[in-house]
Amino acid sequence: MIGLAKPNVKVEGDVILLSTKRCAAFFGVTSKTLLEWKQTGCPQSGRGWWNPEEVYRWRCGLETERSSSEGSGSYQAMKLKAEAEYRAAKAAQEEIRLAVLKEEYIPFGQVEEAWSDRLTVCRTNMFGWVHNLPSLLEGMSRVEIQKTLEDEVQALWEGYSRDGPFTPEPDSDSKEEE
Repeated sequence: MIGLAKPNVKVEGDVILLSTKRCAAFFGVTSKTLLEWKQTGCPQSGRGWWNPEEVYRWRCGLETERSSSEGSGSYQAMKLKAEAEYRAAKAAQEEIRLAVLKEEYIPFGQVEEAWSDRLTVCRTNMFGWVHNLPSLLEGMSRVEIQKTLEDEVQALWEGYSRDGPFTPEPDSDSKEEE
C-alpha cells in the first residue's frame, strides 16, 4: 500500500496554516529553530501547524492577536517594553542628579529637621501663651485684648514663617506691592 504524503498547507476559513517543515522552509530556518522560537514566545496555531502571518508579526516584534487576547506580548515586545522602562528610569535618575547639581534637590532629612524646628517654635510659643496671656490681658478692655491677641498671633506667625534654607525668596514684584 502506498502512503499518501501528509499535507503541509491547510486553510481554515481565511487563515492559511503551514506545517512545521513548510513554515521553517518559508522563513529559511530549520524545524529545530522554529521550535526554539516557539519556546521564546512565537505563536503556534496548533500541534505542527503555524500561521505564517502571526509568525512574521512575532519576528518583527509586533504583538499578535492571540498574545494580546491572552494578555501577554511576544518576546521582542516584552524586551522593547523592558528597555523603554529602563531608559525612563535612567532618565528619571539623571533628572535627580541634575537637580542635586543645581542645588534644587533637598534631602528629606533636612526638610524634616527644618519642619520639626518650626513646629517646635510654634508649639513653644502657643504653650507660652497659657502662662503669659492671663497677666497681660488682666484688666484690659475688649479692644485692648483683641489687639494684644493679634500682636501675639503675629509674633507667632513671624517666628513660624521666618526665612530659612527652605523658604523661597519673595519675588521682587511682591516686595514692591507690600
